[in-house]
Amino acid sequence: MYRKLPASLQLVYSFSLKSLLFCLWGIVGGENIAQAQSKIDTYLSLKGQARLDSLLLQQHLVWYNLDSTSAFAQIDIIKKHGLQSNDQLLAIYADYLRAYYLLGGKQKNIEIAYSRFQNVVKKLEKLPSSTLKTAFLADVEHNMGVTLYLTRDVSSKCINHLLAADLAFRKIGYENFAFAGYRLTYLALYYLKRASDAETALKYLKEGETYIQNDPVDFHRIQLYRNIALCLVEKKQYQEAIRYNQLGIAQVHTRKDSLRIGALNGNIGEIILAHFPNPNEAEPYFKKELWYRLRFKPDGYEDLSKLYSNLCQVAGHKRNPAEVTHYYNQAIKVAELNTDKAAWYPAHSDIYRSRMIADTLLGDYKSALKHEFLFQDAQSKIKKDDLSKSAVEASVRFDSEKLKLQAELANQQTQNSRFWIAFVSLLLLVTLLVGYFIYYRLQTRREELARQLLFEQKEAERLAELDTLKTRFFTNISHEFRTPLTLLLSPLQDLQKEFPRRTIFQMMQRNAERLLSLISQLLDLSKLEAGKMEVQLQEGDLSQFLQYIFSSFESLGQDKNILFQYQQSREHQFAYFDADKIEKITTNLLSNAFKFTPENGRIQIRADYSDTSLLIEVKDYGIGIDKESLPKIFERFYQIDDSTQRNYEGTGVGLALVKELVEVLGGTISVASELGRGTTFNIKLPTEFLDKKPESTTNTLHFNNTAKISDNVLENKTTNEEEYPVLLIVEDNADLRAYIRSQFEATFFIIEAKDGKDGLEKALETIPDLAICDLMMPYLDGFEFCKQLKTDMRTSHIPVVMLTAKAAIEDRLVGLELGADDYLSKPFNTDELQIRVRNLIKIRENIRQKYNTPKLLTTEAEPTIQPQIHDKEFLEKINHVLEKNISNSAFEMENLAKSLSISSTQLRRKLKALTNQTIIEYVRNYRLDKAAQMLKNGDASVSEIAYKVGFESLSYFSKVFQERFQQSPSEWK
Repeated sequence: MYRKLPASLQLVYSFSLKSLLFCLWGIVGGENIAQAQSKIDTYLSLKGQARLDSLLLQQHLVWYNLDSTSAFAQIDIIKKHGLQSNDQLLAIYADYLRAYYLLGGKQKNIEIAYSRFQNVVKKLEKLPSSTLKTAFLADVEHNMGVTLYLTRDVSSKCINHLLAADLAFRKIGYENFAFAGYRLTYLALYYLKRASDAETALKYLKEGETYIQNDPVDFHRIQLYRNIALCLVEKKQYQEAIRYNQLGIAQVHTRKDSLRIGALNGNIGEIILAHFPNPNEAEPYFKKELWYRLRFKPDGYEDLSKLYSNLCQVAGHKRNPAEVTHYYNQAIKVAELNTDKAAWYPAHSDIYRSRMIADTLLGDYKSALKHEFLFQDAQSKIKKDDLSKSAVEASVRFDSEKLKLQAELANQQTQNSRFWIAFVSLLLLVTLLVGYFIYYRLQTRREELARQLLFEQKEAERLAELDTLKTRFFTNISHEFRTPLTLLLSPLQDLQKEFPRRTIFQMMQRNAERLLSLISQLLDLSKLEAGKMEVQLQEGDLSQFLQYIFSSFESLGQDKNILFQYQQSREHQFAYFDADKIEKITTNLLSNAFKFTPENGRIQIRADYSDTSLLIEVKDYGIGIDKESLPKIFERFYQIDDSTQRNYEGTGVGLALVKELVEVLGGTISVASELGRGTTFNIKLPTEFLDKKPESTTNTLHFNNTAKISDNVLENKTTNEEEYPVLLIVEDNADLRAYIRSQFEATFFIIEAKDGKDGLEKALETIPDLAICDLMMPYLDGFEFCKQLKTDMRTSHIPVVMLTAKAAIEDRLVGLELGADDYLSKPFNTDELQIRVRNLIKIRENIRQKYNTPKLLTTEAEPTIQPQIHDKEFLEKINHVLEKNISNSAFEMENLAKSLSISSTQLRRKLKALTNQTIIEYVRNYRLDKAAQMLKNGDASVSEIAYKVGFESLSYFSKVFQERFQQSPSEWK
């Protein structure tokens, strides 16, 4: 009785397997037995299915790449462990891994793999029943079917093995296995290639697609997407087939899988050649396939001869007889080398057919007729072989359909066995008839595809042309940006010479050069995408060139208070190298390291020279990258944090450019990171070194490093805070902060803050008269800064001008609703900014004037400018405290501040900003206003009222009353 793993065991299995996969990447070929023993012990410590899947993953990633002696030596470690621990299933699993190596390893021997798997089955049958044994047997059954498929066995044993394995996997649950998608792929492949049943094959492949992303082996994903594409071609869904071929190409991450890039490109080419209106568009895909096949040297000739025949046909469409003859001869030459006689006639049939089509297009009908006869002859021999196999295939198809139905019925719980027996019998009979019908329809379908050779798919041509136009537009507009930037940079350089003390020109040039650098990166990406980026080698002292680049970052390290260490294994090393690309790679990585390393951090870069390569390691001790984001950092325009509160600027172009430049140079790049501990980039570039000694007058390759600017807050030039209004500038860009400062430093006392959090702290500390803030800032964005400022009683009166690149009406409304007094879009006009600041200051002055006016209760009119509700509440609290202590002449400033739960400094600044009065003046005027009201009401005598409102000296009371109301107390009364 089969059963699924409990949920708790599934959780343990998932966690264990993920932990193992993290460790497994560190294992490489060529390690000694002691090292292998230590690492394999880690995997053997796991339990159940997690241990078996992890050892199988080890087979795919490590042992497949070793020679059989080395691989079997490491597999023997597993068997020894199983025997010592009396774990018979583990010992048998070691024998299974040996057989599995023969199926796909570096020194594979498929012919004897099947008998090895049979021996494993015999040993397993002697063990007691368990879920783990059932899963193991299913794995062996599956690989026995794969072995027979690869050896072109025509009996029913192949599909019987595959479906028996599928039945067992379904009873346990495919979700409990690490390689579920790969297993379903081979089952689908049988139906596609042997049974010509694309519909059934696609069903299994689509099911496998739901599991394949969890498969850690790249080749498994490549194979699944390639086979889905083949099924879609059979269903005439050509655009979708191309998309899945491209998905397969995207799965290639290792050199050993590079050949499959060519195969998948060839698939795309065949789709375009057979089904698109412009077959010439297939040529780039075929040539890319040819490049990969010749470079990585496949061990078979069938695919290569097919490729040359396709190129022959494309040459016919191009009306190029020389290329037709050349590719035809190459195809025949390669096909003759094929020792597999079963593939001999199909290969020649494809070649003759392509030559026949090409000659027809060229108008050489005599040659076309000749090759048509050769094609028909090959087809007749193929049909003769097909007829001899038809009886066997019919029997196989019947058995396969029967077992397939059994696998589907395994997922259902039936109560009425008689009904299902009758239903299955009827269905099997129908399936048998359909199978024979499919066989006879096969030839008809192929003829239909041949008739559609030069037709259909005009929409595809239009889309391809549109894509070309978009790429050309993107490149042209980037070039157009460079012209006005050049016209800006050159005059700026002249202005710096004419006005050397004006730092604003330096700031403008830095930012213009930064923009030029970004545009250059976009142009580089366009060249890479178009395949026009070439390697420009030159002779020079590579070590000194790198030394110059490294040293140019010293000042940036000092500005940011970062320890920057760099070293090289050789002081001088002459070589042929591409200076421009190495400069861009190095500066991008170092700029990235400085961007993500906080103050008092550390950055290290090291260059090592081996016999044939340059190794560069860039290591920072910054914020690090989480595991989810790490695989995506080399994608174009990807940013780990794209929120308005991200701590660092960036476009997501730099690392994508670095990776593609490294690949252009034929090198490799890898990254390792741990969140909170830093990131390390390792680059390996093949380099041709020269045995040459340094000369005293060695030419140095120049390095143009964009000037960096420190984010340190500039010191204030204004000398007296009391003489000027206080302006708080909150902006994370140091250049823009300095520019805004330059516009106001003559008339304001300036306080600067480098982010929203710093700005809020300084606002609470200094109580400025006005604040200018950016919207997108780290730690605290402009919206939150404004919200907290306006909801705090101590700072609610401060006018806020918000600057942002977000000019949408929705963003403006959000800012204004949160209390922003004004809202300007970047880039802003400085005259407009100054006018708006002056208007806000003037409004505050009018409100102050209102509070400075004596409260003549009988004639007071409603003021045209009303204070904000928080300010009114603040003044009402002060008046309430003063009312309670009106007769206490000893009531002082500290008492009032304590009653309001704020500091004396904050009270003084807040009251000064609201009323333009000191605390003493405000308290005195409040007492005088109360006295004036009491005198009007005739409540008591002048002396009694003076004492009631807290004046101890009657003469002083009369003097200050006269100054405020221009009348003596007795006249007022």
